[in-house]
Amino acid sequence: MRQPTRSARIFISYRSADGVDKATALARDLGQRFGDAAVFLDKDDLRGGSAWRAEIASAIDARPVLLLLLTPQLLAAVDDQGGLRIADPADPVRRELESALDAGAQVIPVLCDGLDDPPASRRLPPPFDRIGDFTWRRLRAFDWANDVDRLAGDLEALGISRAAATTPAAAPADRHGRPLWVGLLAGIAATAALLWLLARPAALASVAGTWQGRLWQGEAVVLVVTETAGKLTLASQPIAIADRPDWADYRGFWRQRTGSELDTVVYRGEGRRSENPGQPPQVDFALALLPGSGGDDKIDGGNLSLRLSPDGRTLTGRIWRNGPQAEHPAVLTRLR
Repeated sequence: MRQPTRSARIFISYRSADGVDKATALARDLGQRFGDAAVFLDKDDLRGGSAWRAEIASAIDARPVLLLLLTPQLLAAVDDQGGLRIADPADPVRRELESALDAGAQVIPVLCDGLDDPPASRRLPPPFDRIGDFTWRRLRAFDWANDVDRLAGDLEALGISRAAATTPAAAPADRHGRPLWVGLLAGIAATAALLWLLARPAALASVAGTWQGRLWQGEAVVLVVTETAGKLTLASQPIAIADRPDWADYRGFWRQRTGSELDTVVYRGEGRRSENPGQPPQVDFALALLPGSGGDDKIDGGNLSLRLSPDGRTLTGRIWRNGPQAEHPAVLTRLR
């Protein structure tokens, strides 16, 4: 069991509808830096049978730094009557922010995937109309490590100390004084890495190339991926939507708003790859869906997360679209 909640210095506030995965991953990564006891996450730190409102109030009264994860549903979620949940005094996220502000806690709004810009504070109900007073940070899937590092630097600047390194107990050593497990793990890692390298042609080690994709609801898409210094870009050929029933309503909205027809759309994305020894690379893109006729008038956004097959010919994973707040399987097959 973790330490009592009053020892926590970092409180993560989020909307469970679309923020639980980000909150859990962020708590894990900050816990590695500052210690698990320094991070309060309700789903991990509330004891069975506890009065959760009192537990959260107790944690916030300790004046931690409140990280408010701004996701689309944190701001836009509605109740059964269609009213904004953040306008309801009983909304848990609203109560957490109110308690933090009343206690004089430092608040850092964290802009997550799905929101390109900070919301206009003047259009939000209290106390969310005050978040524009604070310096905000980003938390993006494609640049997660850098964004978490920046947040960690902010937390250190606010007086939260990193966890002290622990000295491990002495382990059995070989004749050179090295722990026996060091050589064992090194051998396992080297063998796994060798098997991975032997299983794929060297020319296919990169994810750069032209791919035939099956993305949202199985739509056929030709995509070009480029890779430079570890940074990835993605661009699709135009996708015809004029005859697609799922686009009929939006095309009507577009026609009314712009006076022009929306017959094609394209995907654009920026991302990164991550790779562990002995495992195929994983790639993550932040996506933008744009009109195929050109321009930066963003239609929708989302994420594409894929893993490369051992032979380097297939990328498989999931695509998430912010508009419908849903995901579908995604498969890319290498063309060249």
